[in-house]
Amino acid sequence: MGDQRLQSVERLRCPRAYRRVFQQGKKLLSPLFVLYILPTSQPHSRLGLAVSKRIGSAVVRNRVKRRLREVFRRHKNLLNPHSDVVVVARSAAANAPASVYTEQFCGLLRGRQSGRQEA
Repeated sequence: MGDQRLQSVERLRCPRAYRRVFQQGKKLLSPLFVLYILPTSQPHSRLGLAVSKRIGSAVVRNRVKRRLREVFRRHKNLLNPHSDVVVVARSAAANAPASVYTEQFCGLLRGRQSGRQEA
């Protein structure tokens, strides 16, 4: 099976990259999180996470981040292969089961999510 972790090139790291995605990216809303997606010229998709202290304790925030990384890793094939994605967790994400993360993430990417979508 090999190593299935996200590679370092698949992570957004610098504040400038986050800022660019927030300002220029397409905003997709769901009850658990907000996705910002920006097509890029990179040869791969990259993920950035924003999980506020309002979500909960460090244990809860880390659990939310682990689940979001896993959903991205498993379903990044639904993305345009050249996109930067920033996921901003909402407070409902703290108590949601992992299956709901997958359902909402895939729903947003397929455009079938019942939540609002904004440009």
